[in-house]
Amino acid sequence: MASQFCILLPLLLAQVGLGQWLPPAVGGTQLKKVAQWSAVDFSFPSAKDRDEAIASGRYTPENCIPLDMDVDYGNAAKSRLFITIPRFQTGIPYTLGRVSGTQGPSGPLVEPYPNAAIQDRPESKNCNGIVSVFRIKIDECNRMWVLDTGRVGETRMCPPKLLVFDMKTDQIIHRYEIPAEQLVCDLSLLVNLLVDVQDPSPLGSCQDTKVYMADVTAPGMIVYDMARRKSWRITNKQMHPNPDYGTFTIAGESFDLMDGIVAMAMSPRIPTDNVVFSTYGRSWRPVSDRLLYFHALASMTENAVRTSVLNNDTVWEDNVEAEQRAFRPIGNRYSQSVAEAMDSNGNLIFGLVGQNAIACWDSTTPYTPANMRILSQNSETLQFPSGLKVIRNRKGVEELWVLTCRFQKVMTGSLNTNETNFRIQAIQMPEILGRKTSCKL
Repeated sequence: MASQFCILLPLLLAQVGLGQWLPPAVGGTQLKKVAQWSAVDFSFPSAKDRDEAIASGRYTPENCIPLDMDVDYGNAAKSRLFITIPRFQTGIPYTLGRVSGTQGPSGPLVEPYPNAAIQDRPESKNCNGIVSVFRIKIDECNRMWVLDTGRVGETRMCPPKLLVFDMKTDQIIHRYEIPAEQLVCDLSLLVNLLVDVQDPSPLGSCQDTKVYMADVTAPGMIVYDMARRKSWRITNKQMHPNPDYGTFTIAGESFDLMDGIVAMAMSPRIPTDNVVFSTYGRSWRPVSDRLLYFHALASMTENAVRTSVLNNDTVWEDNVEAEQRAFRPIGNRYSQSVAEAMDSNGNLIFGLVGQNAIACWDSTTPYTPANMRILSQNSETLQFPSGLKVIRNRKGVEELWVLTCRFQKVMTGSLNTNETNFRIQAIQMPEILGRKTSCKL
């Protein structure tokens, strides 16, 4: 099983099929299975350690819900697949892990990353470690950005923070704690991040990086400027949930969740004639702008704002609600959506919760259902796509990666650890887009 998994990871080959809007329960191109679990099992030092973790309540298999993933293609010798398991409650031994090639009783074992000590026993309130992670991002500088909420369930153990790992050494190379004044008491929960590296060229140092973090429960956004080690808060009405869409129905099970901004994606760079002196590259370079797309979980509306607006910290220092009209609703979907990502051609890929599907929109067209296409739909394997990324592999080909977690069963208390509940699937973008869809190749 271990060798089979290692083969599946780099091979993302599937036949192209074109899905139509609201097709049958199984339609479009089916994604390729990479890993799946009935319950997440971890790599412990020994069977005795595992048994002791279960007996003490430190490891409760049914409490471990993976939410996101990313792939490290920077190591020429071996690709690595990472997942996050947020500490929604106790009983989760590790919150950030690498999917190993060793098969456990319910799926491939997850090894704590970078080690067990840095994220073990959060109740000790070791704020130098990792408490709870919803999502991660590996950037083009071969760094993993980890957004630590600092919370276990409703309890704040530590301040939220950003940690940056060098994927060559697996060492922390940067750390930033979110200032308390940029949070809303104990309500704030930072669950997603976008990383925009503005100097990734050989002349750059990768220090000119902006990070955008979504606050889902006190709807807002934290922007972090790595070069200046400075962050600021932004709020806008489009980041709030819509009560009309707070009920979710998946595979016949319904639950209510009034979550605000959660999904974010960035457009390719927008050409500009403006230039700025690069402190790190020691040269003049073009100033690039991008559109940041975002939406609340309890919403059907997609929104957009220019990153140049978000990056102007002086606008927000005196008023976190400034520039309200810079945030534009661009249209509506037929369903709520958890995660989205944009490829290098400007195609926005996103999950559709109500349709158990992955859809695509060409961002050069109006954001309407008529300009969207379902790329893949499966009522069994695409329930609640909570993690979705477009990742460029070693050959320069973009791949679509999706993690699904059957979240409706978590919310309704019907999770059965004898069934397959969590899946990671992937496919190369040219394979799933084809040439007959409105999304560009």
